Amino acid sequence: MDKSTKGEAMEYPVDASSPHLELENGITTYLKEPELDLNGKVQSRVQPQINVLEVSPEKKVVVVRLLLARMAWTIHRIRHGKVDAYFLDYLGAFQKQKQLFAVLLRNPLPFSDEDVEELVNRQYEFVQEGFEISMEKTLKVCEMVRAVRPLSPGTQRALGQIKKLIARQGQNARMQKWTETIDQLVEGKEPQVLDLQDFWAQAAQKLIASQPAELRGCWKKLLEYCRNSEQSKPSKKWLKGAGELVGQIGASSFRAAVLEWFPLVKPSAKADKMESYVPPMCERNVTVLKGLVWSCTEYADDSVINVLGNLAEISFKKLPNWGALSNKVGNACLFVLESLPGLQPIAALSRLKLKVKYATAQTLIQKALGRAAAKMGISSAELEEIAVPTYGLDEQGRLEEKFGAFIAEVRIAGTQSVELSWRTQGGKPQKSIPAEVKTQHATELKVLKRTVTEIEKMLPAQRERIEKLFVAEREWDFESWRARYLNHPLLANMSRRLIWHFQNGERKASGIWRDGKLVDIDNKQIDWLTPETKVRLWHPIGFDIDTVSKWRKWLEGHEIVQPFKQAHRELYILTDAELATGTYSNRFAAHIIKQHQFAALARQRGWKYSLQGAFDSANTPTLELPQWNLKVEFWVEGVGDNDDISRAGIFLCLSTDQVRFCRPDGEPIALSDVPALVFSEVMRDIDLFVGVCSIGNDPAWRDGGAVDHRTYWGGYSFGELSSIAQTRRDFLLRLLPRLKIAGKCSLSERFLNVQGRFRKYKIHLGSGNILMDPNDQYLCIVPNRAAEGVGEKVFLPFEGDSTLAVILSKAFLLVDDDKIKDPTIVSQIQPR
Repeated sequence: MDKSTKGEAMEYPVDASSPHLELENGITTYLKEPELDLNGKVQSRVQPQINVLEVSPEKKVVVVRLLLARMAWTIHRIRHGKVDAYFLDYLGAFQKQKQLFAVLLRNPLPFSDEDVEELVNRQYEFVQEGFEISMEKTLKVCEMVRAVRPLSPGTQRALGQIKKLIARQGQNARMQKWTETIDQLVEGKEPQVLDLQDFWAQAAQKLIASQPAELRGCWKKLLEYCRNSEQSKPSKKWLKGAGELVGQIGASSFRAAVLEWFPLVKPSAKADKMESYVPPMCERNVTVLKGLVWSCTEYADDSVINVLGNLAEISFKKLPNWGALSNKVGNACLFVLESLPGLQPIAALSRLKLKVKYATAQTLIQKALGRAAAKMGISSAELEEIAVPTYGLDEQGRLEEKFGAFIAEVRIAGTQSVELSWRTQGGKPQKSIPAEVKTQHATELKVLKRTVTEIEKMLPAQRERIEKLFVAEREWDFESWRARYLNHPLLANMSRRLIWHFQNGERKASGIWRDGKLVDIDNKQIDWLTPETKVRLWHPIGFDIDTVSKWRKWLEGHEIVQPFKQAHRELYILTDAELATGTYSNRFAAHIIKQHQFAALARQRGWKYSLQGAFDSANTPTLELPQWNLKVEFWVEGVGDNDDISRAGIFLCLSTDQVRFCRPDGEPIALSDVPALVFSEVMRDIDLFVGVCSIGNDPAWRDGGAVDHRTYWGGYSFGELSSIAQTRRDFLLRLLPRLKIAGKCSLSERFLNVQGRFRKYKIHLGSGNILMDPNDQYLCIVPNRAAEGVGEKVFLPFEGDSTLAVILSKAFLLVDDDKIKDPTIVSQIQPR
């Protein structure tokens, strides 16, 4: 039966034309008939209806042999394309035969060695042809036989062939279980629950090995139980069983273990080192990890919730040439977070909503938040606000904890920076973590460090959420706003650097926090605010130029760094050309942008987009705005020849085209019907995409980029300024006189001009690229951390404009061009 030629290994003792089959002891069945009963009743044209489940065990063995032959015959016809009307009708019976086969193998039957060998050989043939027909039950038969007597050499040989076949075809979690069972049957090997190629599995193995024998046994039972977590969601029965096993280990021991293991989840060392297509996590470990996550449904404390949120984030993180690290683990985390009580799990889901970019995961997160909000009778937006954690901070964004003779102070120092400092109880500062704290308070220190890490992750996520309030046009009563933003321990540091708009009846004012009170643009306290006052985030659109200019000068004069551009925010007003085109804008058409960079930035800004390749993958970047009943499309298309396509077949660059506003059903609407604030914010996103992702921003493109795009590169690198670049110029106009290099710098229409010792330089205010006198010779300087740190620290009234920082760092560098040591730069400035 063991033949190498695919298809020939099967024997077909059944004639396809025979209407029925004669079994031993006079049993006649008509197994070819589609009406085969799931309960085992089979029809016969010769004898009355028979229930094979009620016959003797010996006769059931005969039926099993018959079913094996029939299923083999069917698979042969499928694989060799012998599909006719008769056979298609017969396929219905094939599904029922498989189910009857599974039913017959549930209970022990008196199989002989020859019967078992035939059963295993047939399974080898089924797997070889790509079918899986009750393999687990077949292996269970082998286990029951082996418990009574040794398996025959033929059976062991067939099992070995199945194992080799699985290894060649690639293993999923179920196949790994088959392999382990075969090893146990043939070689007597004890199955290994975890594969140690994953970092977290190594830590788990180490911790379990250090436990007493009794606890090791309990852990093994739990991990084995977790391997049976292949369903999408756990049943109540599964959760009850997991809870009992966790109880045997001890709740505190289990909690400590997951707090140690979950943060270690990342692509395996094997996947990191291999260039070939290697799964980033062992499938067996994924199943166990998913079960461990489900086992956390009784742990509603902050630490477990935080590690579950982090595990979900890393699980949904996209890996090159693979996709998410593990959707299964990520979905398990979402399930547990949604099932836990309190607001802390909601905060974790809210952060994931901002950090996770996978469309499917986003849908699950938003649905979970929606269900939680519905239970509380509030909107999802309001739920996310009241769920923002405080982490034990006070209104000044500080947290103090005692560690013996020392005090640790955690302080929010910026939009995404947190400082941890130490002092004695007498007030003497410590340069680093005291040795006494490390040795005597290791557990508490680990918790504190984890809190700092969580705050560092939550701050930028909340900044993104607050910036999106512009389009949402959220409005609060004064008391709710004060509790959720102005005085919130985590958000106060950001909220007090933003401008807010207040309205009480006919009275209106825009104001900001200063010296313990809310003041207006003239530094006068806004003293008429009451609980009935309505508050919203101030946006410059709709305000006159003088008001916006005053706010800009106020921020610069008080050296307030806003968490994102607000007073200095670019505005995009409909142009005559856009009014003429009616339903679309060509304002940002005909640019060449880097696709991978664009995809990452688009997803960060809330747009839906998938990478396009040299195959059927065309799609349109889309932004959903349900609160406005709008959908925005930014048309892009892959460009380039073979030199512009990655090894994975993905376009490296895209060409940009129209921007369209539509209804959710795709019906385009006139741009003049789009609310001015929505239009401005959307077009700002598009400008940001082009400004950041254009190949014109890459100083090395001229020498190493595709020849076809060099004309575009030159035009963009030194061309007209975008709105973002124009804002940059306006700010530099006020900043430049205050810099120590002011005497050697000046501004022209598009450039910051810098006079060095050897040459005069022109730094483009859009791209940051540089031309040198004479003859506008190009100077290539690729920014790095060292270059960005050159010169003095310069105050910028907003965060997020990295190009402006690069322009200033290049200016400080080139003023003293005689001190530059980098040979690549020197060779361009002082050519031989």
